[in-house]
Amino acid sequence: MKYSKRRKQEDDATDLQENGQEAKEVSRATLTLDDALKIFLSAQHASGNSGETHKDYKIAIGNVFIRYMKDTLGRVYLEEVEEVDIILWLSHLREAPNKLGRPYSSRTIQTYYRDVVAFFNWLVAHKHLKDNPTENLKSIKTEKVLIRVFTEDELMRLDAACDRAPKGKSLTPDERKALSSRDRAFLWLLLSTGIRVSEACGLLFGDVDWDMGMIYVRGKGAKERKIPFGKVARQHLDTYLRYWRGGSTNHDEHVFLNAWGAPLRKPSAEYIFNRLQKVAGIDDKRVSPHTCRHWFAVNAIKNGVPSTVLQGWLGHETLEMINTYVRLAEQDNRDLYIRFSPVDALKMHHTSKGKREQLRDWRNSRKGK
Repeated sequence: MKYSKRRKQEDDATDLQENGQEAKEVSRATLTLDDALKIFLSAQHASGNSGETHKDYKIAIGNVFIRYMKDTLGRVYLEEVEEVDIILWLSHLREAPNKLGRPYSSRTIQTYYRDVVAFFNWLVAHKHLKDNPTENLKSIKTEKVLIRVFTEDELMRLDAACDRAPKGKSLTPDERKALSSRDRAFLWLLLSTGIRVSEACGLLFGDVDWDMGMIYVRGKGAKERKIPFGKVARQHLDTYLRYWRGGSTNHDEHVFLNAWGAPLRKPSAEYIFNRLQKVAGIDDKRVSPHTCRHWFAVNAIKNGVPSTVLQGWLGHETLEMINTYVRLAEQDNRDLYIRFSPVDALKMHHTSKGKREQLRDWRNSRKGK
């Protein structure tokens, strides 16, 4: 049967549209979990997310989630993942040990789950996936974490622990002094600013404004912020840079270096605090760069820093964590009040039993007069 030229064009266009739709369906159906993760990570990198965020996504989605989907459930393609698979994975995390052989904390499970939800939400939003398997699942409940910050005595011990032992590994006396100066500058900069360990490791010479007493840091999502640092941090930083680094005219050079002259990285920074904890003999709380961040936040609130200002200094997008610090500061204030209440401290309220009986007898004797 012969058709008009216009009818034939319309039919051809319909065929092309249907074939294109079928091609999209086939492409979507054959997208593997690994390929989906690559696309997702590329999109996050293009949008300007930090390297730390990229790393966190890769661990949570790739190393933990996708590995379980493939190795345990045999899921290879994106479309194969269903809601029940997510539930089985979460149940698995409740029972399985982490790489250190310890149970996953509820907060870690919540973080992993949020990353996976973000992964599937993005895939659906960008039409790589039709149905979202996490859509009807509830958020993960977490146990309340007890945040314990340093006491002044512990800070004194940590400061003293920065001094390196005169003997030990193959380091010269000057190298020991340089590392001691670095550790002390690193410790007090974290305590004075509350910046993240990754932000401190990434600090460049050009990021330090000595005239204004400010540092510029690049936080999560490639966002920059300006933070003041105090006299103590300035003194130790100046000593480290002036006497042990010799200063630098290269604004792109890293401030903190390891023992081999390379930029200090997060694992090395964590190791510094492990050593400080051991030397200082602090065993009732976590000693880490993040504990310094907690200490700064709690004490800034105690000293009257407004929540919105502290939020900007710390680089938090919401006030959720700031409110946690506020509650910690209030709890400390209540504890101090219980210990030092002027009225409750009066001796007249802490009399012995015999004294109370004497007062009772005295009151009774006065009733008839």
